[in-house]
Amino acid sequence: MNSYAFTIVMNRRPTDDELKSLFAHGRDDAAYGVENGLPIAEFDREAPTMAEAIASAVKELDAVGIRALRLIDQDLLTLADLADKLGLSREAVRRYSTGERGPGGFPPPVSPTRSGTTFYRWSEVAPWARQRLDLDVPDVDAALVVANLLLQARQHRDQVPNLVALTDLLTS
Repeated sequence: MNSYAFTIVMNRRPTDDELKSLFAHGRDDAAYGVENGLPIAEFDREAPTMAEAIASAVKELDAVGIRALRLIDQDLLTLADLADKLGLSREAVRRYSTGERGPGGFPPPVSPTRSGTTFYRWSEVAPWARQRLDLDVPDVDAALVVANLLLQARQHRDQVPNLVALTDLLTS
């Protein structure tokens, strides 16, 4: 079985009784605390897959009344961040992003019409860099990306009429 490290941002810190309940059920594979003002749980969980590790941790937090809001990941990055991860200059990455340089097909920004800082998804840029530039770059575990999307959807599910129309997209 593999061990997976990930950090969950929670809606609040667990109480002493909630921690005792988690530990009583053999769940002592997380450290709970606050980072940059956010209540977090840092897991080092053994499971067959990252998806199963995350799902089991979220369900256990749910069981004691703690809401998992999101996972900390490195998916949303600026051009400067991308340059660092790719080992290229910021100007080179900017030119790749605009199509002024390279093979084209650079992934679009997350919010192309927003003024100010533009963000890109590493989970889209990394495969592009491997395929188009033949760079050996680290990947983002897709389970982290999908888990974050699902946790965000959970927060808004009561506000969406006919939610099943959208959840069916997962199976189509």
